[in-house]
Amino acid sequence: MSLKARLASTLASAFVAILIIGAVLTFYQARDNIRAELQAARSVASNRVAQLVAELPASPDVRGKLAGFVRTFNGDRRVKVILIDSVGVIRDQSVMAQGFGSTLPDWFVTLLAPDPTVTVMPLTTVSAPITSVAIVVDPRNELADAWLDLLTALGLLVLFLAIAFGAIWIVADRALRPLGAIHEAFVRIGGGDYSAKVAPKGPPEMQELAEGLNAMTDRLAVISSRNRNLSDRLLHLEDEERAGLARDLHDDVGPLLFAIDVDASGIRRAAKTEMPDRNAIADRAAAIVSATHEARKELKRILGNLRPSATSGLGLKGAIEEMVADLQSRHPDVDFDLDLPEGDFGATIETLIYRTVREAVTNALRHARPATISIRIEARSGVLAFSITDDGGGFAGPRQPGSGFGLVGMSERTEAAGGRMRAEEIASPRGVRITGTVPLAGRSQLRHGETAPPTGLDDAAASAAMAFVKDER
Repeated sequence: MSLKARLASTLASAFVAILIIGAVLTFYQARDNIRAELQAARSVASNRVAQLVAELPASPDVRGKLAGFVRTFNGDRRVKVILIDSVGVIRDQSVMAQGFGSTLPDWFVTLLAPDPTVTVMPLTTVSAPITSVAIVVDPRNELADAWLDLLTALGLLVLFLAIAFGAIWIVADRALRPLGAIHEAFVRIGGGDYSAKVAPKGPPEMQELAEGLNAMTDRLAVISSRNRNLSDRLLHLEDEERAGLARDLHDDVGPLLFAIDVDASGIRRAAKTEMPDRNAIADRAAAIVSATHEARKELKRILGNLRPSATSGLGLKGAIEEMVADLQSRHPDVDFDLDLPEGDFGATIETLIYRTVREAVTNALRHARPATISIRIEARSGVLAFSITDDGGGFAGPRQPGSGFGLVGMSERTEAAGGRMRAEEIASPRGVRITGTVPLAGRSQLRHGETAPPTGLDDAAASAAMAFVKDER
């Protein structure tokens, strides 16, 4: 049932209750009034008969006096006077006024009419053959007045309630009319149309509701735009990761495989000669072993970068220390300063922090010449705070909005986990500092509609490849 229908039914029920209560109160009041009026009429008539009895002995014309007495009650609306002789025959009677008593509903007469009563008062002997006067009180004319009063009162009450109901209905209709537009806007928003707006109309509450809806659509439009940009950037990052993987395989592993192929071919040719040079074969075999060892190291490094759960089995501290040890071996002139916490912070958060640190350190080594790289991670106040600082001279040039997909990717990944990240230049020593926080309470939580950061390989593929490298050791 709609809100307007509920309001109408509630008002109708209240008005019907008011009508019933009003009718009951009117009934009891009318019944008491009718009884009081009829009792007063009977008393007046009885007093007049008593006065007549006292005056008859001195009257020279008793019959004329009685006839005149009866005529004084002609047209009375409540009392009828009857003259009765000694044998019970009616000798004379008054004529009551004709009203609407004959048209009353029987149920109304039954409810309000008192029990019929006749008062008989004896006369003196001077009035013979008339011996008594009967006073009959007829309630029908009084009931007719009560009936008209009841109809008038109920009619006015019904008219008032109808006007009140109509006024309330009009006010409620105008007040609730904006709900239709708000409902249509919600339907459009549910369909993905975040441009839906509602004009603030109606009472202040409806205006506030419309303004809140408009603010929500603006926020949803911004979030939708950010999600689209995030998806585009993540796709770009995924392409970059694939290109980097291809570059690493081509530049680092490819030459080693080529050297192994050359040495293996040389061994095969030497073995086919009549007098093989054992020393040359041994040298080539040693070269193959060395190249294979280097290939395994490069493959382990590449898989370590690709594996989604980079901290699995090591923890955040162990994974970063292992990564830094590998980088230290390839960049011995760089001093790494570490301050890392112990503990388990969850695979999702640890992987996010690990990738952010790796990206920041890789950018510093690739685009600058730092002498020192400082990595600080601290758990405090329900968040995991991180800071990566280098003294490599700062950014190469002015940063433009949308430039630097590496920093953008780190920032978007951090925000997707409910955190914040900031990259800034520092003056002394001149370099770059990347700081951020990730909430510990929101582990593995992404905002609705946002996409998780790309990982390059799935867990199963990366685990299988890492197992291959371990088996080859």
